[in-house]
Amino acid sequence: MKTLALFLVFSLVAHGLDVASLHPLITDAVKQVGGDRVEVVEVVKPGTNVHQFQPRASDIKKMAKARIIFASGKNLEPYLGDLQDSLQAHQIIVEVGKTIPSQKVSAKDQIYACCQHHAVGGIDPHWWHNVRNMERAVRVIEKELIRFDPAGKETYAANSKAARARLTQLDRWVKGQVATIPRNKRHLVTAHAAFGYFCKGYGFKASFVQGLSAQGEVSATQLSGAIQQLRKEGIPMVFPEQTANPKVLAQIARQTGAKVGDPLIADGSTRSYQAMIMSNVNSIVGGLK
Repeated sequence: MKTLALFLVFSLVAHGLDVASLHPLITDAVKQVGGDRVEVVEVVKPGTNVHQFQPRASDIKKMAKARIIFASGKNLEPYLGDLQDSLQAHQIIVEVGKTIPSQKVSAKDQIYACCQHHAVGGIDPHWWHNVRNMERAVRVIEKELIRFDPAGKETYAANSKAARARLTQLDRWVKGQVATIPRNKRHLVTAHAAFGYFCKGYGFKASFVQGLSAQGEVSATQLSGAIQQLRKEGIPMVFPEQTANPKVLAQIARQTGAKVGDPLIADGSTRSYQAMIMSNVNSIVGGLK
């Protein structure tokens, strides 16, 4: 029995703890905390529309060796129940964002939500736009890796501490950049209700001016209301999103005199969390100050 136990420990160290990730930003965080002890299967790769992704049989096959399947949570992946039924008994799904304080899409914003799963006053799933929330996520990942690989506790704890230090520095940088924007100019106008956590965390008023459908269709009443609001407040710039239809924002910009800023990364479908935050903040600050 001792020989078998030693073999399992050696095998774990030699080949890594097998895990899978259902979101590119979670993949980034798991790799930072896990280091060389963890082998990560990237089920959802950068550039994928995370709101429309549905795991196929080939994806489930890729996850066959994974002890932990890390998900973003907050109903970003509404398929998790069905996925769990398809997994083996020793596999678990960890919703990294589950314990992070939630914000809800308000009643007035529900028709501008990112997709049908996050409308009607539902929970906003885009928790990662507040850097402090990603710090919390790193702690969750650290805890789960230690639970399944206690021999790697020191490694995971050290990597987690280093990752959180980088995030603390990033959070300070964001606040420093935002401070260069006059307070009365901190109004972020985007296509969908994807930046609520960012706005609350960093002191912005938020407006969302694009419709719910995939084509970005907006009723005449909605369009007129958005145009009147932006004219009244003298909004200098509106920001499209990389995966959203830009036509409505372009029309609003033409009729209000606002400019169209650089596209923001809303759904986090990119390889580097820090690069995403810095890109978005540079675009927002450059457009508004």
